[in-house]
Amino acid sequence: MNRFKIQNSFAIEPDMFVFEGAIIEGSAGKGMKFEVPEAGHKFQFVVRSVEFIRKGGGIETIGLTVENGAPGYLPGMGAGWTAELREA
Repeated sequence: MNRFKIQNSFAIEPDMFVFEGAIIEGSAGKGMKFEVPEAGHKFQFVVRSVEFIRKGGGIETIGLTVENGAPGYLPGMGAGWTAELREA
């Protein structure tokens, strides 16, 4: 099983955003799918790329870049959620 703990999310372009967090089990890769609940709905995303996010103090987190397939992204979407990543 591949699991990713979402700590934050933010837009990087009008049609793309990043889920920031940590891989807590397994791995994450391009093309993997996952779902995030928000306001009573479940949104499905496909990982476009996996990137390192460098923060102050030498801290690194993982970023899953996705396309906004469902308009209506909200800053912080999915924060606190553990997503199960599945092969496409």
